[in-house]
Amino acid sequence: MNLLGIDTSTRSTVLGLQLGSELVDRTSADVDTHSREILPSIESLVREAGIGIKDLDAIVFGQGPGSFTGLRIAVGVVQGLGYGLGIPVVPVSSMACIAQSVISEINPPFVFVGLTARLEEVYYGAYKFEENIAVPVIPEGVVDVSELPQLPVGDWLGCGNAMPGLSSKIQEATGVSFKSISSEAVPSIRNLLSLGSFKFNRGESVSAMQATPVYLREQVASRPGKR
Repeated sequence: MNLLGIDTSTRSTVLGLQLGSELVDRTSADVDTHSREILPSIESLVREAGIGIKDLDAIVFGQGPGSFTGLRIAVGVVQGLGYGLGIPVVPVSSMACIAQSVISEINPPFVFVGLTARLEEVYYGAYKFEENIAVPVIPEGVVDVSELPQLPVGDWLGCGNAMPGLSSKIQEATGVSFKSISSEAVPSIRNLLSLGSFKFNRGESVSAMQATPVYLREQVASRPGKR
């Protein structure tokens, strides 16, 4: 199975191929590649891997939450390529991808991901580890830090860029104490494609034109009392 993976939800351009059991990583830390170089990078990646673009079976992409501009770029590329090639696409939560990167290295029972939104609002996700895959414990969302949902009792690791500044408030709101905190975890191509391959094999792909970003911000607008 040949999968192309793309995630531009952060400042990095996460890009790579899964060719059977082989992984080819072309991730770049340069935010400018989001718009200027992603298509040439894909063409170069496929050519260097020794396959044709038509040999791809599916495209895996990070659907957010994250950078508004980055998500729009990724979705546009995925829709165009997927539609043109007539292949399915596999949306993967960028927060689940972060959790997967932590889980694959440390293997804690539970992982909480907190990303800065605005002021003291956080994007959040909570996951457990099943069959080497990050599985959501609660639905992802975005709320004021004081309104975070309670988490199941257990050994939790906290990660994401919201953790250093808001960890005490997050722990108070969720009712758990984090065993350790990592602010450095970001999506990687290995973990994006691990989750994407898992979802693809479970039939959780969609048509190219159904590829959409997840901002979660809409949840804020829909809650009473939020402006």
